[in-house]
Amino acid sequence: MMMLNAIYNLFRQEARMMFPKSEIVMSSLIAVAILPYHELLRGKLPVLTAVYLLLSIFSGHAFDVATIPNRQLVFEDTIYFEIDWPESLRYTYKLSLASGFGTAFSRIYSKVELILSDPEDACQDLYNDVRGAVVLILRGGCSFLTKSKIAQRGGAVAAIVMDDDRNEIDKMIDMADDNTGRTVEIPSAFLTGKDGAMICRHLNIAQTDRAIINIPVNVTGRPLTAIKRPPWTVW
Repeated sequence: MMMLNAIYNLFRQEARMMFPKSEIVMSSLIAVAILPYHELLRGKLPVLTAVYLLLSIFSGHAFDVATIPNRQLVFEDTIYFEIDWPESLRYTYKLSLASGFGTAFSRIYSKVELILSDPEDACQDLYNDVRGAVVLILRGGCSFLTKSKIAQRGGAVAAIVMDDDRNEIDKMIDMADDNTGRTVEIPSAFLTGKDGAMICRHLNIAQTDRAIINIPVNVTGRPLTAIKRPPWTVW
C-alpha cells in the first residue's frame, strides 16, 4: 500500500505540472499510469476498468473544451493578441486562425492599429483607410473569404472577423473557404461576439474607430494568472 501511495503521489505531481487547471484530466492520467500496480496490489480489475472508462469519457470532454494556454495544451489554430490602447481594453484576446484560406502570421506586429471596417461587414470595398492595419469585421452578409479579400485589397495586414452574436463568449467558428477558387495572402482569424462587441463599445466611448494592438502574442508557458484576460470571457 505504501508503494501504491508513493506511485500515486509521484504521478499526481507530474500530472499537476502538465494540466494545472484540469483535475479530471489529471485524475485520468493517474488512473492510467497506476492501473497495472493497482491491479496487482488490489486484484480489482473490473472496478478499476469502470473507473478508468468514466474518467476517460470526462477527460475527453475536458480536452474538447480546454482553452487554457499552458505548456502542453495550445491548439495550432489558436492565436492571441493584446490591446495596448485604449486602457479599458488592455487585455489578451483569443482568436481562431482560418484553416481553409489565408496565411499564418509570418511576423509579429507590435503596436499596430486595429481598425473597425466601414462598412462593418466588409462585403464591399472599404470606405476607410486600413493600409498597414488589422481590420475588425462583423460576421454576416458574405463569406469569410470575401471579407478577408476586401480587407487585403484595402491594404490591411490581417483580418479579424467577429461573431455577429454579441453575447457569445466562447464559440469559435472554423472560417472555411467558400470554394470560389480565390486566394487570400493575409492572415484571417475569428473573434468571439462578446469580445468584438466590447471592443466596439469601448472604442465608441473613446470616440475612435481604432485601437493599438500587438499580434500575435506568445502565451505558451505563461501561467494563467500572468495573462490578463477580459473579465467577460471564459477561457
